[in-house]
Amino acid sequence: MTQLRLREGLTIRPLPGGDAVVASANGAEAVIVNGSAYAILELLAEACTEDELAEVFINSFPGQDPAAIRRDVAELVAQLVRLEIVEPCGGAPSTA
Repeated sequence: MTQLRLREGLTIRPLPGGDAVVASANGAEAVIVNGSAYAILELLAEACTEDELAEVFINSFPGQDPAAIRRDVAELVAQLVRLEIVEPCGGAPSTA
């Protein structure tokens, strides 16, 4: 599975209540993300896969349906990629 990472040059500032502001390097664009998205961004301090992210949430909420958590994480990651906050990295190994 593809590794994910935070896009370089972003500034992330936590807000009261668990949300955060994510701003572009030049500050021209900013997005407020909810607490779950902020948790994912913190986990992406080091590259990891969507499955690894889901496992953290599954372990954090043992009473919840793991399949539902995986779906929610997948949707949130897709939104973060569309917003260009998160990007894929470390594709297939080189054959050179």
